[in-house]
Amino acid sequence: MAFTILHTQLVDRGATLTADCLRVADGRIAAIGGPEIAQPGDALVDGAGSTVLPGLIDAHVHLVPGCTQLAATFGVTTLIDQFSLPEVIEAERALGPDFRTSSIGATAPGGHPTIAYPPFPYVTGPDDAKQFVADRVAEGADHLKLIYDDGSGAMLNIPTLDSATVRALTDEAHAHGLTVVAHVSTAAGAITVAACGGDVLAHAPSDLMSASDVAAIADAGVAVIATLDIVDGFNGPSGRLPLLDEAELMARMPARWRRVLDRQSRRWMPPQPPDGGPARANTLALLRAGVPVLAGTDAPNPGLVFGASLHRELGHLVAAGLTPAEALVAATSAPAEVFGLADRGRLMVGARADLVQVDGDPLADIAATQRVRRTWIAGQAPAHYAGSETEQAGVLFLGETTQRIVAALKEQWPGFPAPVDVVRDDGEVLGRIVPVTGGWLPTTVFGAALGPVSDRDGAVETVEREGLASLGETWWARTDGPDWQEAVLVEAQPDRVRLRWKDPLLEQPPSGRWYDVIDLDVSRTRPA
Repeated sequence: MAFTILHTQLVDRGATLTADCLRVADGRIAAIGGPEIAQPGDALVDGAGSTVLPGLIDAHVHLVPGCTQLAATFGVTTLIDQFSLPEVIEAERALGPDFRTSSIGATAPGGHPTIAYPPFPYVTGPDDAKQFVADRVAEGADHLKLIYDDGSGAMLNIPTLDSATVRALTDEAHAHGLTVVAHVSTAAGAITVAACGGDVLAHAPSDLMSASDVAAIADAGVAVIATLDIVDGFNGPSGRLPLLDEAELMARMPARWRRVLDRQSRRWMPPQPPDGGPARANTLALLRAGVPVLAGTDAPNPGLVFGASLHRELGHLVAAGLTPAEALVAATSAPAEVFGLADRGRLMVGARADLVQVDGDPLADIAATQRVRRTWIAGQAPAHYAGSETEQAGVLFLGETTQRIVAALKEQWPGFPAPVDVVRDDGEVLGRIVPVTGGWLPTTVFGAALGPVSDRDGAVETVEREGLASLGETWWARTDGPDWQEAVLVEAQPDRVRLRWKDPLLEQPPSGRWYDVIDLDVSRTRPA
């Protein structure tokens, strides 16, 4: 399909082009100029009041099923994966969208991020480097990810690679033509991996870098993926995760992912969450020193959603002191250049037609990127995602990963706050108490709140008193639409409920219909 976008602002490398029309044919940008570039038979796209950017690139994610399609919902057309298992990568490639991956990252036995994954190969020392890199190349890795983090930045003590192993891995990766991305959390770690030849820092360090630290990173020619949006994993002033307060993004958010965010807002969080100040200061200082800064989200960590969170990342970059133009470069041409994506990240003739059209001018207001009007991937509209089986698979995969992490944390730290089943003497589960900021939340077996947050004993009493009794009440529920309706719970299980809508005009089986919990909002009282 050939089409021409007429009379729009075209932004390339953070600057407005003099031309205001762009033509696409055969999945590539065919011409840039005035309206005369349109050819007979072209579909004409109205560009009035809009800006067209290269499709956005998220330089730091971890794959879940369907994440590339979800990201495209928000104008993010390329994901760069920084640690996933081969079976997840292969399944995502089968869906069609293009992405880049490190495959399995190199970490020490028991090192980060062991608790998030089923068993995977470790690196025990320099002698393992040659085979480890060869195995990743055989899996189709586009770059190498390594982890150099002993947990000290978070007051932990976890195994990590030593500098000799980091150097051996880096040398072997470079011999295969691979860029090396290093997970570090501190300034000291960043200096070490730069000295060992690493190419990209996976995060801006969380402690303040000195002027000599910044200069050392710049002199080494290392790039940095900011991931400033990690702070979005903690509730903001509204008492919920910041992404939930972004009206433009939430208007496009699939219902299942909104429910994920709702649940994550109610999890336990430390009393003093990180404010990200040192990372923001480091990002600006590095950029001013000439270090390429890339936008990345680290999705799907708590509070972060593929595609949507990259717009929050852009806002964090501007809040750190970057101009909107510099932030746009960090999500387009800069990651394309660092990761060798020569066919994208730019508006130029011959480039792959990965494009996003937004309402307004993001050079004046970076939040304009959130107002996505259209997205094209290689000149085509993205695949439909919301409500699909692919979406369901992704949310279930994330839930399984979360359960694995929580179980591992409980094993390592027995006092770690985690949900607890409330069980009757005969063994029947009455409900759960969930640790949240400020106390414990009493919930049903399927996760619906039974009452307000209280201390642990009070939450247990609420579950014992109302966990089963409440199931006989009239509840309020909704599926994908905005409207709540009255319903009766016929049967409840941890991952699904059978309910019957009270509206007599709705077609439904006499005994009600089963719904997976991820497909349903349920409340004891009618929400405002």
